[in-house]
Amino acid sequence: MRRWGVLLLVGVFSLGVAQSWSRDAVDSLMREGIVYGYPSGEIKPEAYARRGEVFTLLWRVILTYRLKDPQSLTKEDIERLKGLLATVEELSRALRDQGQVLSAYSDAIKELRQALEKAQADATTLAGEAGKKAEEALVQLREWSERLSNLEAATYKGLRDFREEVNMLAGVIRDLDGKVKALEEALTGKTGEISTRFAEFQGALARLEGVVSKAEEEIAGVRNFLARLDELSLRVGTLEEQVKALKEEVAKLRAEIPKREVLSPFGLQVSLSGISPLAGMMRVGYALSEGFGFYLRGAYDLGFYGAVGVVSVHQASPFTLTTTLGVGRGFYGPGFTYGELGVGFGGKLFGALGLGAEGVLSFPIGTGPSVARFGVGVIYGW
Repeated sequence: MRRWGVLLLVGVFSLGVAQSWSRDAVDSLMREGIVYGYPSGEIKPEAYARRGEVFTLLWRVILTYRLKDPQSLTKEDIERLKGLLATVEELSRALRDQGQVLSAYSDAIKELRQALEKAQADATTLAGEAGKKAEEALVQLREWSERLSNLEAATYKGLRDFREEVNMLAGVIRDLDGKVKALEEALTGKTGEISTRFAEFQGALARLEGVVSKAEEEIAGVRNFLARLDELSLRVGTLEEQVKALKEEVAKLRAEIPKREVLSPFGLQVSLSGISPLAGMMRVGYALSEGFGFYLRGAYDLGFYGAVGVVSVHQASPFTLTTTLGVGRGFYGPGFTYGELGVGFGGKLFGALGLGAEGVLSFPIGTGPSVARFGVGVIYGW
């Protein structure tokens, strides 16, 4: 993995600073994925930072945030940048403190060199065995002096490198600060637009809530209507069953009631008497539905005969019984006035047509002969 390959020595953030002071900075950088620690998992906050470690740290910071466009940074990225800026400022202060410490080491080295030179001068004044021992001490002092010189050179070089790195880091910080300010200005402009849209959204949401409430009321009304409709449907179903039962009962009653045909109001009968080819009679009349009415009769046998009277019709399909009572006049001889009584019987063949027979007894009112007439013929109606 990358953290094992590059060995991002977390000691970058130690810089000679106490662990209690650098703990927050180290924790924040570890959360950002910039610092991982030694392969053993140790942080070593008291160790000194090397140039490669500082370069790796700066490269990770730049690589993490340079790839993002300021317009695409989120609010969380801005907050992390601000935290990193604070951390870098703390690192800058720590580097300055380290520079002061290195300066103090340089002064101490100078004092030590002066003391060594003085000791070397004092050693030359010694003689004999003390001089030999002094030479040995001088050799050791020379070695120490060389080591101190190398340390002094390394210290100055490290201080110079640290100052250059701090300056580069300050430039990166200024660049990041400018991007953060530009992003904050862009976000400030968009905040007003977002607030306006949010207010519009809240208004639309309020209107939508009103519409939803109204729709819920209408749905409740529809539900009540559907419940009533179901109730009415149930009642209609019950009524339909009752109507069906009534229809069946009516059909049953109609089947039990004998059929009654409607009486035709008009009746016509033409009969032949059989006395001679020219003898016969004709009756025409009108009757109410109850069977009562009037009639007119004409006959020719002894002479012409005409009568008028009332009729009673009794119909029992397919047969009809008629009874007549009237007053007539015979136009033969001196002329006679009659009262008549007649009975007729008939049956239907098809439709209103049928055959019938009728007998009429004419009795004189005053003087004259009694006459009986009988004929068979065709009837229409009754």
